[in-house]
Amino acid sequence: MALFVMVILHTSVWAQQNYKVTGTPAITIAGTSTMHDWTMTSKQVTAQAQLETDASGQLIKVNSLLVTIPAESLKSGKGAMDKNAYNALKTDKNKDIRFQFTSATINGANIVAQGTLAIAGSSKPTELTVTGKSVANGIRFEGSKKLKMTEYNVEPPSFMFGSVKTGDEITITFDITLSINK
Repeated sequence: MALFVMVILHTSVWAQQNYKVTGTPAITIAGTSTMHDWTMTSKQVTAQAQLETDASGQLIKVNSLLVTIPAESLKSGKGAMDKNAYNALKTDKNKDIRFQFTSATINGANIVAQGTLAIAGSSKPTELTVTGKSVANGIRFEGSKKLKMTEYNVEPPSFMFGSVKTGDEITITFDITLSINK
């Protein structure tokens, strides 16, 4: 019996690992304006996570997770638009966009994560629906979240002396692979 308990404890400790971002992450923010739809993308994402997986590599528990995106890493390909977005995001005082995990419900590859999303100096509890698929030495997380900029005290940017205005609703889409931190 003692041997069985030791094997179970060893397996649990082995399955709990520290993870970090590998490969090329992609965060895209998409919105609308009175002129055209727009997107901004970042490939500069960091994450620290402690995850537990089963023997097949399937995620079974998230113990901790912090995802950080440098706000000025978001690029639209249009310098003036980027500058207006950085002003709206108050990047002079708030360098990062962060998601701090608090809890999750996992059902196979489907994950509903609770946490705090911090944008432009405002933090709010939020829920993310994510898929987590096992890949070599890690897990690939994909999902999206719709939110309103004004919920985070971000005034939707306007251009050309206010004649072009962005819509309040945006969609954040993410594709991030976390691998065992060796």
